[in-house]
Amino acid sequence: MIQAILVLLDSSPISEQALLEATNIAKIYNSKITCIHPVPRHDNILINEGQRLIKRAEEIVKSAGLEFDSRIVEDDPGSAIVKAAVRLNADLIVMGSLGEEGIKRRLVVSAAEYVVRNAPCDVLIVKRRKTIF
Repeated sequence: MIQAILVLLDSSPISEQALLEATNIAKIYNSKITCIHPVPRHDNILINEGQRLIKRAEEIVKSAGLEFDSRIVEDDPGSAIVKAAVRLNADLIVMGSLGEEGIKRRLVVSAAEYVVRNAPCDVLIVKRRKTIF
């Protein structure tokens, strides 16, 4: 049973795609969705952008008839979602991955990779869809 789903929310299109996937899963199990929006430092511009994203996410989730909660946290994305999963006893984390390749992948540990290695629950990684043209 999946009662609590966490979604890592940022301003990327893949993040919105992850939210839609989480919403589809939550409809099946009547789960609560909590969105986490991390900011690297306390910055009013970043916080205002986060509040705008959360408001949009809330509209999407509530229009599906689901319960919604959110948090803006000062932390890096991977650490923020893992800490939230522990604190909220999450059953599933849904997040996007840009699918970096080559040298960039080797130099920077992605948030998705960090979460998969450290999460206390199942993780669904939504990959960026490549365009045909």
